[in-house]
Amino acid sequence: MRSHSPGVAHFITDHIIGLSPQMLDLKETLLKIAPRNSNVLITGESGTGKELFARALHAASLRRAGPFVKINCAAIPDTLVESELFGYEEGAFTGCRKGGQPGKLELAHQGTVFLDEVAELSWPVQAKLLRFLQEREIQKLGSRRSIYVDVRVVAATNVNLEQMVKYKKFREDLFYRLNVINLHIPPLRERKEDIPLLVEAFIQKFNLSFKARVSGVAPEVMNAFMQYSWPGNVRELENCLERAFNLIDDNDNKVIQLHHLPAHLYSFSGEKQPLRDTGLPGQVAQAFRQGKTLVEILEQVEKYIILQALVESKGNRARAARLLGISRPGLYKKLVRYNLM
Repeated sequence: MRSHSPGVAHFITDHIIGLSPQMLDLKETLLKIAPRNSNVLITGESGTGKELFARALHAASLRRAGPFVKINCAAIPDTLVESELFGYEEGAFTGCRKGGQPGKLELAHQGTVFLDEVAELSWPVQAKLLRFLQEREIQKLGSRRSIYVDVRVVAATNVNLEQMVKYKKFREDLFYRLNVINLHIPPLRERKEDIPLLVEAFIQKFNLSFKARVSGVAPEVMNAFMQYSWPGNVRELENCLERAFNLIDDNDNKVIQLHHLPAHLYSFSGEKQPLRDTGLPGQVAQAFRQGKTLVEILEQVEKYIILQALVESKGNRARAARLLGISRPGLYKKLVRYNLM
């Protein structure tokens, strides 16, 4: 597989973490198609890593010395999409920059342009993008001159474009122009064997950024990770571990514990009690040895009781508040106070 790509491609492709059959096939396909210039459509749920694949594709291509220009089609207001894509000449519209401005497609000349969330483009802009894909020429707003642009187009979406085509929400001819090669990234729940590798990689990443020495996760934490369905995919897993790094302290032996996770993950761990294995008396004794005051110990106990209420209520805050005998606003304040949101 690696013989197809230059050294820089190895580095970028190795950042696509996963040894599941789906991910190995995807990486092999990516390296096969990278040297070509065909358009690529990357599909998959939000948080699966579509931009990472797009960057790896560029790095493995013959265009790797050229620019990689990302365009988030959903983040640009409809009134500005055309000028962002194609650029404009001075005086093209009120408030435009003196001297005009090149568009993102022009800036990507001899490189790769990444159209993220391409399904968000309006119908008129879709028509102009189709014309560009056919002719490889752009015309800036306010200009009559056409400019040839040499780019490879990689588009990405988390919606079903074929369904959008069926209901006339996306141009069929544009869909086929973009979908020359399709890379579909599976959701994390369909490749759970990759979770331990991802956890290890994120721990290494956050150890560097937090200047920490976290060694791993507790068995019940990994069990929760393996049982959970991860609707936010790899991005949700990464955010979950970053949250844990913010909560971990010296008392946790530098291992991420169940109480560092968001409350909705507790029920997937197989553990009924989120308190530590030493039990409450052991925790109190340890707290005294650490020099903690009564107020600090009571706060720690209160936090664990709240966690247990959330476990019993399966994350339902209204029911947890009833179990605790407090109001929902009162519970909310405590969740904020103890950073349990």
